Amino acid sequence: MKFKYILSGMAGLSVLMAACTPDDHDLAQKDFAPTDLVEGVAYTVTCDENNHITMQSLLDKKYQCFWIQPNGYSKGSTVEIDLPFSGTYPFVFGVDTKGGVVYGDTTWLSITTNNMALLEDPLYGYLTGGVGSSKTWVPCDGNYGVGQCTGPVMYCNPDDVLNDGSGSTDIGINHMTPNWDPGFQSWLIPQDSPYMDSYMTFTLSDTEGCKLVEYRGEAGSKGASTGVTLSGKYTLNLSDSSHPRLSFTDTYALHNAGFDEVCANYTTNIYITELTPYFLQLATMRTNSEGSWWIIWNYIAKDVRDGVVTIPSDNPEYLETSDPVLPSVTDLETKLFTTDINGVNYLGDQMTFLISDEMPYDWMWWNGATSAWEKMVNGNYNTTWAPAPDEEEIADYELTLTRKGGYTAGDITGSYSIDGTTIIFDQPVTILTASGDNRTVAVTGTEFTVFKCDAGSELILGVPASTDGSGNVNTYLVAGMTYKAIGGGGESGPVVVPFTAGAENNYIEADNYFRCQLYNPWGGGGDMIDPTNIKLKKNQTLKVTVTLKGFTFTQTAKMVLCCNRGDEQSWEPACFDYARAIEVNGDGTYTVGWTNTTGSTISPWSSDSDQSALIITMQYVGYAEVAADEDGSYKSACTVNSITIE
Repeated sequence: MKFKYILSGMAGLSVLMAACTPDDHDLAQKDFAPTDLVEGVAYTVTCDENNHITMQSLLDKKYQCFWIQPNGYSKGSTVEIDLPFSGTYPFVFGVDTKGGVVYGDTTWLSITTNNMALLEDPLYGYLTGGVGSSKTWVPCDGNYGVGQCTGPVMYCNPDDVLNDGSGSTDIGINHMTPNWDPGFQSWLIPQDSPYMDSYMTFTLSDTEGCKLVEYRGEAGSKGASTGVTLSGKYTLNLSDSSHPRLSFTDTYALHNAGFDEVCANYTTNIYITELTPYFLQLATMRTNSEGSWWIIWNYIAKDVRDGVVTIPSDNPEYLETSDPVLPSVTDLETKLFTTDINGVNYLGDQMTFLISDEMPYDWMWWNGATSAWEKMVNGNYNTTWAPAPDEEEIADYELTLTRKGGYTAGDITGSYSIDGTTIIFDQPVTILTASGDNRTVAVTGTEFTVFKCDAGSELILGVPASTDGSGNVNTYLVAGMTYKAIGGGGESGPVVVPFTAGAENNYIEADNYFRCQLYNPWGGGGDMIDPTNIKLKKNQTLKVTVTLKGFTFTQTAKMVLCCNRGDEQSWEPACFDYARAIEVNGDGTYTVGWTNTTGSTISPWSSDSDQSALIITMQYVGYAEVAADEDGSYKSACTVNSITIE
């Protein structure tokens, strides 16, 4: 084994050590140098007749100790492992000090005999075929009824590895349920990817130990790929039976070339989440800018893929999975046109649907292990594979259906029919598009499967996105929609915008105008509102009600709500000529407003590309006077009572 490959995961180890808190905070009465950490002085590494290795620190127990050893990384004053094969193995000892972790030089331990008894764990046989044998694994290319998968890669939530709401973070063998099985995707790994020619051949040799030969297809297409072939060693760490792990020397856990930068570690302590004679599953942690997430790599035994071996359905390691079953929606036509008005169900002749703010789109995939449709995005947009939709576009979109079979979808009209739980349009209908740097998602088609229809509340429509190995549609791209309220101009009432009461930022602007600042992206004092809470659809009005107190007016003044949006963007003094300016002639309560006449939704109120302040301003010098508060401000002169969108 070559020590430089053992160190390939040092960056990951430094993160681990940074998260460790020693029991004794007074760690370093002295600083160690590498020359202090000598085998026989600072630590020992010994091997008994059964190839059982003991790593023992000789330092005071107050020191936090770390080991880099053939099975990966370990922490503790005493660490024990088993190495079944003869060979010369590297060990490195480290100590945590006030200046950080210090490592000594490499110690090499020679083992002269093999201990085949250590290979009796069935996982060795599953992985390699047994002592003296080899076994080849290839990327999973379909649904074999095992592994909870239909393709070569899938995803698992690190905060809920069982995907059942339990919040378990303990990923391990037979202790993982994916939160998304994408199957084959053009942007991820397509069916004709050169990666699908890749393989790993694990050998368990009584003379050469644990050998691995792997090929990765990196260019061309499936069946005609070019790539790289590597030869090296692997170590199967079975010290914790619930968390078996693989480490690689001169090779790595097989993955497609496009994911080289997605995970920092493909070589050391790679978790095995499933291993049978037919199926192998490895987990690597995503470390790129998208954040921590388990990436699950799926491999099927080559002899199974080639049809030489058939997976027996009565095998105890065989996981029964179910074929996709679409949700049942009874009496769809009635539910589509039923809504609630003041607590009374109403069956209308037509109904209008809006795109949901909370879930504009998602993918629903069939988890054959749990026999349930599950969401993939769950509101986590702005990722490479799930770009955020344009909020203005989705806010302006309406889908109107009539009971007589007509529809209006955005700018197009036509006819539709209902067949069971499918709505069939006479021409392609696009409900939503979302574009990012890497892909565009479009919920579009002529036939939409209804996944959910809660009368008066929610409608989820989907189009096929992928199929499993049997040709069943196992993933749908869906649009989430809500019912538009009937009556009152289509709105159920004003939207209340939260604000920080008592946080008024009142001041005299340019020694001439009295201002009450609600929000200012360029600074200038505190803000009363979070601009992300202001979402104005076209023709909606933002209204602010305030109370003036302590003013003495010499003549009627104008008050106006100013911003940098729309056609009327002027500030003082031109803004006082706008029609939305109101007259103010004494203490009391007043309401100012601004109507969105831009022709599209404004959301969020302020962004890097289109910033806008939001300030109430009033004619002051020559119109009114008011005493300052004790702190020299004008805080109590104008107080905000409410902010609404109507």
